[in-house]
Amino acid sequence: MKNPTLRRNRRAGLLFGLAALVATLAQSPVQADSVYTVKQTFTVKDVPADAKTVRGWFWMPEDRPEQRVLEFRVTEAPASLRITRDPKYGRSWLHAETAASDKPLRIVTEFKVLRRSVSGMADAKKASPMTPENSRAFAAELDLNEKHMEVTPEIRKVANQLAGKETNPVLQARKFFQYVIDKSDHYSKFSAMPKGLCLGSAKECMLGTGDCCTDQHALFIALCRARGIPCRLMYGSRLKPENEGKDFDPGYRCWPNFFAPGLGWVPLDISSADTAKPDLAANWFGGLDENRLEWAEGRDFDLEPRSAVRPDLVIKGWVEVDGKPHKQFDRVLNFKREVVSTATADSGTTKTAAR
Repeated sequence: MKNPTLRRNRRAGLLFGLAALVATLAQSPVQADSVYTVKQTFTVKDVPADAKTVRGWFWMPEDRPEQRVLEFRVTEAPASLRITRDPKYGRSWLHAETAASDKPLRIVTEFKVLRRSVSGMADAKKASPMTPENSRAFAAELDLNEKHMEVTPEIRKVANQLAGKETNPVLQARKFFQYVIDKSDHYSKFSAMPKGLCLGSAKECMLGTGDCCTDQHALFIALCRARGIPCRLMYGSRLKPENEGKDFDPGYRCWPNFFAPGLGWVPLDISSADTAKPDLAANWFGGLDENRLEWAEGRDFDLEPRSAVRPDLVIKGWVEVDGKPHKQFDRVLNFKREVVSTATADSGTTKTAAR
């Protein structure tokens, strides 16, 4: 029989930890364009009748260069809920474990996030060539053999043909950005659902059969790494204005960041550029809109506590039933957007500005 005192102590400890996390995140000021008030619900379903244990790891927001968490609270969760940190990428996840005979594993969070748009971050004049010190510092982001983003001889050949003797990382990355746009088509240009496998495969994108954002960005990352430019993959969700106030699953959108000495990490979104009007596509090189949230980073995860199967891609979350991957879970998000001025955002208030 479960100890009610232990359950209360765990919940109190969780709430204290969350309060400390939010206080820490709110310390540094950041300019912002929008404030999103979000409710996000994860529910595991279709658990086999003879199952014993259900475990889940789910996305939660954190401070990032383009966003700041103002408020965060858990409104519904099992007593086992705790925040864990992926040791490889340092990102936080909501983790819970329940008996399969209990009610379905369900986690509901409510939070408020300041989100800013960025542009013009890929200024080649401010960038300088990579140094051996840079390469040593970002060895993980230069991995030539990462699953589905391997730097094959063909990809290396293409990278060298495109970049030639150029040493400026921004000018090289710009060529790779345009190459992927010319080489591939994001599925949303033609249909509501992708036709490819959506493995995040550079090879599939090279063959013209990879039509997801993960495929396009996997190829970009491989091209960058082939030229010694550190590059990494971010995961988030787009908050389209037409979905405000609705219960919906926003799916995911990934985008890469590449490193350029003198600039730092430079964001871009090839899939958004690929689907934009031609005269606006370049805005997505070194720019991101504010209509998105960032959740996670990377692939080939070491989740904490360790999952029975090491996942390559974690899209929205990861669930296991009796140690085996379980894909049947729902995610529902509802958001409200407030547009704020820079001065208002810096002051820490959230007054709505004119739309």
